[in-house]
Amino acid sequence: MLYQHKIRNALVAGAALLGCSAPAFAAIMPPQPVHEGTVTYITGGIGQAETQAIKAAARNYDLQISNAEKDGAYTAGADFVIRSKDGHEVLQARNTGPLVYAQLPPGDYVIHANYNGVQRVADAKIDGRGATGIHLIWPQSD
Repeated sequence: MLYQHKIRNALVAGAALLGCSAPAFAAIMPPQPVHEGTVTYITGGIGQAETQAIKAAARNYDLQISNAEKDGAYTAGADFVIRSKDGHEVLQARNTGPLVYAQLPPGDYVIHANYNGVQRVADAKIDGRGATGIHLIWPQSD
C-alpha cells in the first residue's frame, strides 16, 4: 500500500511538472513555417519569447527581414511581395510580424513592402553562402 501511494504521488508530481512546463515550452517554439510554392517562410517576433524563438530558427532562412519604426520599436502588420529580378512573384505575405525569414533559391530578388500606406522597395541577393539581412525603417505610428 505504501509503495502504491509513492507511485501515485510520483505520477501526480510528474503530471504537474509536465503541465507547468508545457506553456513555457510552447512559448519558445518558433512560428510554424508557411510554404508558398518553392519558398518557405516564418514570420513573428511579437514579445520577447517569440522574438527569441524566431531568431533561434534564423539559420534555416537565407533572407531575414526586420521591420522597425525610426525610434527602433519593432512594427507588425507589413505586407510583402517578393519577386525574382525577371518579375516572377515568389512570395506574398500579408500582415506579417516584425521579423520575416524566408528560404529562397539563390538569385536576385526585389522586395516590395507596404506598411500603413508607406511603400519600400529593397533588392536582395541570395547566394547560398549565408543570410541576407534587410532592415526596413518605417515612419512612427501615432
